[in-house]
This record gives sequence, C-alpha cells and structure tokens, in this order.
Amino acid sequence: MHIVYVEGGYPHPHGGGGAGTYVQLVGRELVHQGHQVTVIASACPDCPLDTIDQGVRVLRPGGKGALHWYASRLPLVKPFALALRSLEQGWIIYRMLEHLHRRQPIHVVEFTEGGDFWHSLRGNLPFICHLHGSRYTSLHQAGKPVDWSDWLDRRLGLWAIARAGWVVSPSQAMLDVVQSEAGKAFRRSAVIPYPLDPRLLEPRLLEAPTGRSPQSADNKVVLFAARNDPVKGADVLLNAVPLVRRVLPQAEFRFFGYQPAPGEVLPDGMVCHPFVPKDELFSHFGQADVVVVPSRWDNSPNTVYEAMAAGKAVVASNVGGIPELVVDWETGHLTPAGDSKALASAIIAVLLNHARGCKMGQSGQERIRQLAGVEANVTQRLAIYHKINSEAAQSSSK
Repeated sequence: MHIVYVEGGYPHPHGGGGAGTYVQLVGRELVHQGHQVTVIASACPDCPLDTIDQGVRVLRPGGKGALHWYASRLPLVKPFALALRSLEQGWIIYRMLEHLHRRQPIHVVEFTEGGDFWHSLRGNLPFICHLHGSRYTSLHQAGKPVDWSDWLDRRLGLWAIARAGWVVSPSQAMLDVVQSEAGKAFRRSAVIPYPLDPRLLEPRLLEAPTGRSPQSADNKVVLFAARNDPVKGADVLLNAVPLVRRVLPQAEFRFFGYQPAPGEVLPDGMVCHPFVPKDELFSHFGQADVVVVPSRWDNSPNTVYEAMAAGKAVVASNVGGIPELVVDWETGHLTPAGDSKALASAIIAVLLNHARGCKMGQSGQERIRQLAGVEANVTQRLAIYHKINSEAAQSSSK
C-alpha cells in the first residue's frame, strides 16, 4: 500500500510534535513491513522540500501561504484569520495530494485533525482522521478563553472529520470530546494508543549522557518535558517546586523545552534545558526518579509513554486520556489539574519512598509495553487502512 500522512509536526533536527512522532514511528514500521509511506509536513525554511527518513518520504510545501497573514491585519477580517489559514494551507495540501496521486497512486490518506477540508469536499481518495487535539479543544477543555476565530476554525475541522472514512484517537477521552463538539457519534471510530518508540526498549539509551555522572544516592531528580504552553501546566509545577524543596531540599527539577520569560525568576533547584534530541532526552529519563505531567488538559501525552517505558513513576493530572495510561497508586499518582499543593504532595510521596517508586515504574513499564507495542499498533492501523481502501475500490468499480 501507498499510505500518505498529512502531519505538519513531523520531527526534524530543530523541532517536531507529539503527533509527528507518532507518524514517524508508524511510518518507519510500515516501511519495514514493505509498504510505501509519504508524509506531507509543514513548510520549514531550514529543511529540504523532499527527503527520506529511514524509508519514509517527507515532502514539505515551498511556502505557507500569506493571505491569512494579511487578513489578520484587517480588523473586520481578523476573526476569520484562523479559518482562512486552514483553508489556505489545506488548499496547498490538497494540490500536493492530487499531484502525488497522479505520480504514485495513493491507497489511503490519514490527516491529523485539520488541513483536510478541501479533500473532504473534492477529493476522491479514501481518508481517515487521527485526533490529536485542536487549539480549540485544548483551550476549551483547559478552561482557557476561546474566541470566535477559534470556534469558526474548529467548525471547519469538524465538518471534515465527520466525513472521514474512519476516526482514530489515541484515547477514549479525546474521542468523546470531539464527538461532543460535533454533536454526534462518528459512523466508525477506534481508540488505538500511540506506538512506543522501540529505542526505549534499549537499556543503553537510559544511561547517563556522555560527560555526565549519575546523580548521587541523596539527589532526587524530577523531570518535566513540554513546550511553553499554558495547557501543559508548567506554571503549576513551578509553584510546586518550592513546596517540594521545603521537605526535600536536594530535589532537582529538570525542565526540557520550557523557556522562561525574560526576567522571570525561577525557583531554586530548577534547571531549564532546551529541547534536546530524543536519544539524549531518553538518557535523562534514565536518571529521573519521577516524571511529572501537570497538564490542565491532554490527550495521550508522549511523555507519559516514554516515562513508563523507561520504568519511571509518573505524577500527572487526572485529565483527558492520561488516566487511560497512568493507574493511580499502581503506576504513579494522579492529581487534580491546576493544584500545585496536591502535585507537590504526590511528588514528595514518590521521592520519599524509593522502593514504592521503583515498583510503580516497573508496573508502568509492563503496562505500556502491552498497550503500545509498535508492531501490534501498526497491525491495528493496517486493518483499518485495508478496509477503507477496499471499500473505496468496490465503490469506484460500480
């Protein structure tokens, strides 16, 4: 089969996203199994327009389109800017798909949430939608302000999602939310967790980074990895840091990806690192005593998968799809979203009881390997791809 993924955040040397990581892992395994995989990713001035990543062909448009940018500068048109951006970028993707299909026939297309309006309206290729989390959904579920522009953009996305041959979500929570937004249950849907990065099954990747020595027996390492996004709850953890250090002054908090605002005063014991390559981040997981995911809302965070695969206890918010991964008091602790005191208490509980933390980590490792093995994951997805492609072929032959 020739399978095409439309996912803007496909990983590259200086960035990427959670959905992009999923596409990369699935794409590589599909290639390994003999399938042809193409990804249409976002424009990137520092990336080639056409490259091969371990057999996965990655295409990028030559530009983003500027019409929505000009529209955002006009007061009367500004509320339509997000929707206009989706339509403009979607048209570019639609044209790329048509061109690619003429040269290398496509059997199925998978879109991540948006970017598929034109294809759902005019395209003749079978497609599915993978729910990762729209801006509207994340803000709304986290209790953040949502303006009319966000709402209009989401309506376009929902219109396309409802017309997909299949809707796939990594969590039941996200599927329920999006069906509620659409005002109806989707005709065909499936919950399939994200695939686990096979590299996490290699013990050497959990060793200390080159030039670093493992922490001392007295040191306690708390790890947080997320971009600057209020939905990810970095501020909740920042407020919890001094509460933890009053009890455990040796606790060290390592933030990856979070960039402090100019002049922001960070609490003692906190060290900020930029985003680092996955292999290096995995080695930091190996040093951590606990991994914290304090999201105000989340779908099925890759950080939870990675922490559990590394055998680490997870302290996370009891929101979205996180409880579908983290079992409270068994593989970690779940706390109310936005509650820094409860978060601090849970972190302290893990750090003070090393044996229990290790047991939680072991249980989590066993659980995530059963839920998210990449080969089984791809088998489930292929069954859907084959089914909708077969149905499309039968329909076109009538």
